[in-house]
Amino acid sequence: MKSIHFVFVLLLIIAGITAYIFMAEQPPGATGLQHTSINGLSVGGDRGSQVSALGNAPYYFQVAVILLAGAMLYMGIAPHRRDAQLKLFFAVGLGFALFVWTMVYTGYEAYLATGESNIAFGFPVPTTWMLWGIWGSFVVFDLFYVVAFRRYFLPKEDEAAFDALVREIKSEQEAL
Repeated sequence: MKSIHFVFVLLLIIAGITAYIFMAEQPPGATGLQHTSINGLSVGGDRGSQVSALGNAPYYFQVAVILLAGAMLYMGIAPHRRDAQLKLFFAVGLGFALFVWTMVYTGYEAYLATGESNIAFGFPVPTTWMLWGIWGSFVVFDLFYVVAFRRYFLPKEDEAAFDALVREIKSEQEAL
C-alpha cells in the first residue's frame, strides 16, 4: 500500500470516529449536575459514566492520529532515500508513541474505575505519561530530523543541484 493510500485510510477512520462521536447520545450529567447545597452551581458528576457512552472511540482516534503523524513524517522523505534503517526507526518510534498513548489511556481508565492513582515524578501516573511520554516520543522524531537532515531530507548533492537550478533560472531571466 502506498503511503498516500494509508494516509487516506487513516483520514477516513478519523472522520468516521468523529462522526460517531457527534452522533452519540449525550451522556447523563455531561453538562454538570446541580450542586446539593448551592443553587446555581453545577458539579462535574461521574466522569466514568460520562465517557462510557463513547466506548474506546477516543483511544482509537488518537491511535489513528499518531499513525497519521508518522505517515506524514515518513512521506516527507524522498522515496529513494527510504532505507531499512529509516523504516526500523519509524517502526520503533511509532511503536513507542503508541505504547505511551496506551499507558496514558489505560491509566486514566483505571483512575476512573478506582478513583485512585499512583504518583510518579510529582504527578498522577497518567499525567506523567502524558508529560514525559507523549512529548518525549515525538521529541525523538524532532531530533531525528535534526541529526539525519543531510542523510534523508537534504543531502549535499540535492542542495548543489538546487543551487545549480537557481543559477540557471537567474541566468535565463538576466538574458531576457
